[in-house]
Amino acid sequence: MRLSMRRNPRVHMPNRWGIPKKIEDEIRARDKRCVFCHISMKRPSRAKGASDATIEHFNNDGPLTKKYNVAICCRGCNSSKRTKKLLAWFKTPYCRKRRIDENTVAKPVKEYLRRTH
Repeated sequence: MRLSMRRNPRVHMPNRWGIPKKIEDEIRARDKRCVFCHISMKRPSRAKGASDATIEHFNNDGPLTKKYNVAICCRGCNSSKRTKKLLAWFKTPYCRKRRIDENTVAKPVKEYLRRTH
């Protein structure tokens, strides 16, 4: 029997990373503030402001669709972090100025760090 490579039509992928809708909904419900700088989040709009909610992957090498590797952060933090590893990013002027480090971040980030370091 040949397996089909087509997506399951019942699984909705609302984002460009292929994160299932259920997981995206769960992280959006969990993360009401940026997981790094703690500013209040707003849903993305046509205006691209610093407080827009963005999907952040703690490890850009993956897995990109696993809940433990994904959180919501502000566009400012996401743009600053880019593809840097978390511990290296915490040492940047952006984080130092905002007092962002492994002790000040939200629970999902701390859990990811415990899991991987």
